[in-house]
Amino acid sequence: MTQTLTRVRLLSALEREEARYRQLAEGAHDLILSADAGGTVTYANPAATRLLEPLTGPLVGGRLLALPTPATRDALHAALDAARTRNAGGRAEIQIGPYRLEVRLSAVEAGPGETDSGVLLVARDLSELQTLADEITRRGQALEAATSRQSELRTYLALFTQAQEEERRRISRELHDDTAQVLTASGRRVARLARELSGEQKERADDILADLNAALDSVRRFARNLRPSVLDDLGLLPALEWLAGQAQTPTRLEVGGQERRLDAATELTVFRLAQEALNNVDKHAGALSAAIRVIFGEGGVEVVISDDGQGFTPQQAEARAQQGHLGLTGLRERVALAGGELDVDSTPGQGTALRFSLPG
Repeated sequence: MTQTLTRVRLLSALEREEARYRQLAEGAHDLILSADAGGTVTYANPAATRLLEPLTGPLVGGRLLALPTPATRDALHAALDAARTRNAGGRAEIQIGPYRLEVRLSAVEAGPGETDSGVLLVARDLSELQTLADEITRRGQALEAATSRQSELRTYLALFTQAQEEERRRISRELHDDTAQVLTASGRRVARLARELSGEQKERADDILADLNAALDSVRRFARNLRPSVLDDLGLLPALEWLAGQAQTPTRLEVGGQERRLDAATELTVFRLAQEALNNVDKHAGALSAAIRVIFGEGGVEVVISDDGQGFTPQQAEARAQQGHLGLTGLRERVALAGGELDVDSTPGQGTALRFSLPG
């Protein structure tokens, strides 16, 4: 009686284990096949059935070695021999239709009346992995091409900016050396003429002289805005002080750190960034005051342009950009070209602070 009960319990435990393993096999994503000692498939899980039977027909009852393409059949045969002779089993890559499979084979103990062991085959479809690898490669190539294109565009933009500055310098010099000199000479001639006249004719000469002086001031102001000579002659800080004095919004200049001259390209970049930022303040901020703060550090310079104006949200900035107001976009691009970083901090009703740092 005791032996019978023990046998029943063992058989029941064995059935439970078999059911558990079968449930695992049925739900597995990997392909699982078992074959007897003669190589006939005795079991195929649903994953194998779904993938292979449309190509091979019914798996159960078929020959295991007949499944791969002729070109990869020898690889499966070698793996099968390894599975029967080695504890570690055998491995191979085989092709079945369009699917590239990585298979692992291991021996299964021989059943009653069998002299040779069966085999368990577990396979993973490499086709999706290959497709994924191909897609990653394709996207990597596309990203590399886009990066190269972006680098080319940045190089072009840098050359364009350099050419623009050279053209501004040339126009400014011509306005100062030619146009302004002609206006100055004309003004002196009209002034001498006015001294020789009297009455209504003198008044008319004085009006012409006033117009010439106004035109001369406009030309000089335009020339300074194009390329202020103070930047080339005296450096960044005097140029920024002049820029603060020219702004419509009352603006102060603050300096921190050990003052020093920067290279010409960096000083020009800082000046243009501050100029564009103050233009934006004058046009859009509605501020009562603004400030330019320059902080000299060991590895570069940090500049903050702040105002107490109306501020804006990121959505408002995006809407302005879509309307063609590209001030912030231009600032970001110019900072990036100089190898720096730009941070914008703005809150509606609390003003705006543009902070950018440049190496130098």
